[in-house]
Amino acid sequence: MTFDDGTRGASRIFQNAEAFRISSDVAVLIRDIPGTPPGAVKSTLAMPEQPVPLVSTTLPLADGGQRVLWAMRPGKEPQRAQISVESSASQTFVLRPIAELPCLDVDALFADLSPEGCIKFLNNLLTAWRSAFRLSRDQLFIAVVEDALHALKARPRPANVVCAVTEGRYLVETAISRDFGDISAVYALGANAILPLPSQVVVGGHPEQGVRPCYLIIESPRAPRPSFFVFLGKKGVAVRELSARTPRYANLQKWWAEHGGAPVLREFVVRWLSGMPEGGAATAIDLQLRRPLPARQIGKSAMHPAAEVDLALALSGGLLSGGWFHDPASALAGIDYLKEDGTAVPLDGNWHAFPAWARGADEGARTDVTGFAAWLPLNEPLGALLQPRFQMRLASGAVKSLVPKPQPFEPAAQRNRILRAVPPQHAVDEAFRTILAPALQDVEQRLGRTIKVDYVKDYGLPQKAPMVSIVVPLYRVLDFLRFQLSGMATDPWVASNTEIIYVLDSPEIQDETEHLLGGLHLLHGLPMKLVVMSRNGGYARACNAGARFARGSVLVMLNSDVVPSAPGWLQTLAPPLLEQEALGAIGPKLIFEDGSLQHAGLYFARDRRGVWLNHHFHKGMPGDYAPAQVPRAVPGVTGACLVTLRDTYERVGGYTEDYVIGDYEDSDLCLKIRRCGLEIAYEPSACLYHFERRSIRRSQDYMRGVASQYNAWLHTERWDADIDELMADYLGGAGEAVAPFSVEATARSAA
Repeated sequence: MTFDDGTRGASRIFQNAEAFRISSDVAVLIRDIPGTPPGAVKSTLAMPEQPVPLVSTTLPLADGGQRVLWAMRPGKEPQRAQISVESSASQTFVLRPIAELPCLDVDALFADLSPEGCIKFLNNLLTAWRSAFRLSRDQLFIAVVEDALHALKARPRPANVVCAVTEGRYLVETAISRDFGDISAVYALGANAILPLPSQVVVGGHPEQGVRPCYLIIESPRAPRPSFFVFLGKKGVAVRELSARTPRYANLQKWWAEHGGAPVLREFVVRWLSGMPEGGAATAIDLQLRRPLPARQIGKSAMHPAAEVDLALALSGGLLSGGWFHDPASALAGIDYLKEDGTAVPLDGNWHAFPAWARGADEGARTDVTGFAAWLPLNEPLGALLQPRFQMRLASGAVKSLVPKPQPFEPAAQRNRILRAVPPQHAVDEAFRTILAPALQDVEQRLGRTIKVDYVKDYGLPQKAPMVSIVVPLYRVLDFLRFQLSGMATDPWVASNTEIIYVLDSPEIQDETEHLLGGLHLLHGLPMKLVVMSRNGGYARACNAGARFARGSVLVMLNSDVVPSAPGWLQTLAPPLLEQEALGAIGPKLIFEDGSLQHAGLYFARDRRGVWLNHHFHKGMPGDYAPAQVPRAVPGVTGACLVTLRDTYERVGGYTEDYVIGDYEDSDLCLKIRRCGLEIAYEPSACLYHFERRSIRRSQDYMRGVASQYNAWLHTERWDADIDELMADYLGGAGEAVAPFSVEATARSAA
């Protein structure tokens, strides 16, 4: 920043306190304190009615003294004020109403100030005073700011409009001195307002002829008109005048074709677009896919370090990265994430390393390397950034660039990549707790916000609400619907007392499902509703969506691969819930197609890592195995067929939706019901077939990844103490206890 260094004599008009107007209703009271460096002497202003707000600042004078300024709104009548200065006589001053005060002469104010004092005054005008007195649109205040800018810099450099980024928003380019330092704020100065720019500024890292390119995005309802930008920083103030010329590029796509390969500017535009509603993120993704950065890895060598980043998901709360490295000569110092401003952030502060392999130079060859996954929390989201940048840092201080291929941006695809970030055999507690869990929770929350009910169709539902609502989630597999509905249609109690709500969690087969249900409804006449989700969101979300449409007082959660073995099953399960207030949920006996036991109640046992796993009593034993024929209280029942009251289901919030794809929601629901003081029961006289897990087998990412391990870990984190106490009470040291189920007719617990 340069200043007018002409010889202006010290006016000393502020030796005694003077007041001036700086806006239509704000005055500034000014007094010099000669020969005292800032901060060395305390000064106070006392008035009978202290104005609020009252803002003061101290500016350094060129001769080493200081100039004190108090900004306030004067009263309608003259007010007596007393200025007290330490080790100096106090001064009494009469502050007149605002209309009687002269306007501030900025040239006179700056005459005796040091350059630092001039910058500090302008900084105070734009920040503290503008904000405290709400002066952004005050014409006189704008004129004072303009006078200060002209006094500091007569000819500001230009700022040019590059292109429209979105409707009414423009990318602007200018240049900043390489010595300016960090920019703390940018203000736009127009004829009618002074406003801070909400968008951040990006400064290029390669100065040319002593200046660095600088970009910002401005908002205007019409094409930009000439105005000023004021850049504030610790080292000074820079003023730029917006050119009146038309944008250099007709649209963002044409500009991107030429400049989208510049990583820093690219990331700035992507992050800004990501925060825009109505397709901003989609535009950012499209631009990156049109012109991806060249992927860069350091190939494996017998003598030199090598590395690759093949996972780099920019999520809402942080950055999940993963890949491998090879360091045969111990020359590798670390792998860093490169922020937009060029700052390198080491990944090894929170990463999990494990043995892995990478493809060798020969096709199909594999070589041993060290794999890693890292989670880096970020204060500001990176937006829809598909290629975050990294570097391999060597012990010598040298760095080599690492750039991943474009990453998936759709939440479900991101979730699948996270589930493959660590091999199942290396997915330990540390990896889940600090790396995978934050990433999965982030993605699940985003996924949940994108899922809604897209379509509803009724098949003969009567106006009168039934006693029971049966909710059946459907995911790809429709093989058993004919048998399931046939088993229900031939059960007179079910046909007379229920409605069936099918929730389609794979909308791509909506036409096929509608056609099938329509035909089955004509055949059997059962009242049904089809609820179609907008996209696949998992078992829990589908069940909860179906429960919201339920009209019955009893709610049955039934898998699509569960088929009644005989009539009477629901007539056995539903009445106890209505009659016994201490009963929270009940489940039947489930058998495989060969007649062996699949479920006779659910219990918990720890694995070798201390994680609680769900187990089914007597699984695999003959269907008539005597211990499985006893009705009893059990720790839990499977969600394949879980019967509860709709009020109970709603009271506990239904199925918890943050388990991945579908697992452990049923035991989680049972534990939530138990926490309310209610009991869980198993009733073997109700029996159904369960063709187990046919739907989830269609999800390859669940079967191949660490989803089941993560769900078990999350379930343990959430319920460890409850399960520990429950199993200690239930087992009592006697193994699989089978105490008869008995519920006294007492008032339902409100705990």
